[in-house]
Amino acid sequence: HCPASLGPAPLLPAPFQSAAVCRIGVMGAGAGTQSSPKQAAEKKRACMANLRHDYAGDMLLAADVGGTSSRMHLFLPPGEHVTEVAPLVPPNRMIYSNHYSNNKFDTFTDVVKTFLKEAGMDRPPRLACFAVAGVVVEGRCNFVNRGWVISARQMEVDIGIEKIELINDFAAQGYGIISLDPKTECDTLQNVKVREGSPIAIIGAGTGLGEAFATLGANGDYEVWPSEGGHTEFAPRAHGSSQLEYEMIQYLQVKYSARARISVERVVSGQGLSNIYEFLAWKFPEQVNQEVHRRFVGPVEGPRTFDPAVITKAAQKGECELSSRAVEMWCGAYGSEAGVVALKYMPYGGLYITGGVTNKMRDFITGKKLLNKKPNSGMSPFMESFLDKGRVTPMLMRVPVFLVRGEDMGERGVMIKAQRQFLLMERKRASAFGEAGAGLSPAANLTKVAIFEADDDVMEIA
Repeated sequence: HCPASLGPAPLLPAPFQSAAVCRIGVMGAGAGTQSSPKQAAEKKRACMANLRHDYAGDMLLAADVGGTSSRMHLFLPPGEHVTEVAPLVPPNRMIYSNHYSNNKFDTFTDVVKTFLKEAGMDRPPRLACFAVAGVVVEGRCNFVNRGWVISARQMEVDIGIEKIELINDFAAQGYGIISLDPKTECDTLQNVKVREGSPIAIIGAGTGLGEAFATLGANGDYEVWPSEGGHTEFAPRAHGSSQLEYEMIQYLQVKYSARARISVERVVSGQGLSNIYEFLAWKFPEQVNQEVHRRFVGPVEGPRTFDPAVITKAAQKGECELSSRAVEMWCGAYGSEAGVVALKYMPYGGLYITGGVTNKMRDFITGKKLLNKKPNSGMSPFMESFLDKGRVTPMLMRVPVFLVRGEDMGERGVMIKAQRQFLLMERKRASAFGEAGAGLSPAANLTKVAIFEADDDVMEIA
């Protein structure tokens, strides 16, 4: 399958051949569209270009499994005698990648089987790591909104994979963040010097609100620790005599039948932007732009969508005052919570702002879209709220703040985790045969990232 002119890839064993990464966007069998036999053969040839036809070694599978889609990657493990592994899997170790819409499948096992079939695999990978959008308990995760139950142990049996590891999706984001080059992959919101070895914090608004932090482990490598910080109480802020955010809390308490609290995630997330706009439309009905409001709510005949993207676009175009006001309130609430995270972890190694909704709101967060920003304030609503912490504001001014541009942090992180687990398996296997560490990469050298190794009976959440 590999041209004779292709020699072994640098630093990798002879069976590994150098070629471009295969990334195919078309859905596979069982996912709504199918390729013709000719197309399937062409895809298989392209995707298997990094393997000799007689390759019988190990392969790794990693997937970032969200509520709506699964991003899958099959790749070769680190080669023997490698002293340091790059934070990103190089193209000459990639075998096959694809993206699937989850609503086309009854179970996640079906997604994995479809992926491996498309990749042309006649045997399963040795190890798999899946970053899942939910709480992981004893190797299981319930996807409440989809009705899926992902069980690592059951999938090992069903597919034949030796070891499957489940981690929370925002923990994976944390490992992906550590692989970043802030100078080229981030916008700098607060340009101060990064203190090497200091804690790092991550906050990301998407469908929900994720928060995590990273600290140096005993071996000098970063360990990522997930949290449920997005479910702490939202703290409304008052500008002068304005009680608008306090009124919004009361509105949301009625909407969600909350006894005494509203979580930050109800405000700082995609759904949070919808909640803010709904409140403003209720509070100021005379300011509602009916055309924008109809697009937001959805067609008269249904279904109701309450799409936050409509509010963002209306604010970008300047066609709706309430939309602009909602976005400004959202950015202020996001910046305030980012400041709270910075106060808790004192991340002088950097505070990273990430998430799918975050990327769509980039111009508002950076201040490129001014909205109702105060003249000559010199700050976006996000950074203004971030620094509005009274006596401890000088401390926050020493925290580097980065806005992540890419949306592949989860994919990066779960691939790092898969490699780390593979090296750990190899060390255990070598130790069992009395060859501890022989010919294996030290685990501490994997991208300078140490991954929290949780026992099966430990809960991993974010």
